[in-house]
Amino acid sequence: MNELRLIEDYLLSHSEDGENCLFAAKMILQPQLGEQVYWQKKTYQVVEDYGRKQLKMEIEKIHDTLFNTVKHQTFRQRIMRMFNK
Repeated sequence: MNELRLIEDYLLSHSEDGENCLFAAKMILQPQLGEQVYWQKKTYQVVEDYGRKQLKMEIEKIHDTLFNTVKHQTFRQRIMRMFNK
């Protein structure tokens, strides 16, 4: 658990420069630690990509609701007039 915290601090730059340098040296000396850092970094990337995908879907849903329903026709017309000027 302590190792995971150190990896997160390293990846998220919560550590001081000296600590980051020491951790980088540990990764050289302990290849399995470098592999753990690699996979933790990949995990962060997957979570970030998933979050972006979810946000994009929510924005598209809101856009569809505001611009394609009769209920919001007046709103759509006002917005379109703003951009036609």
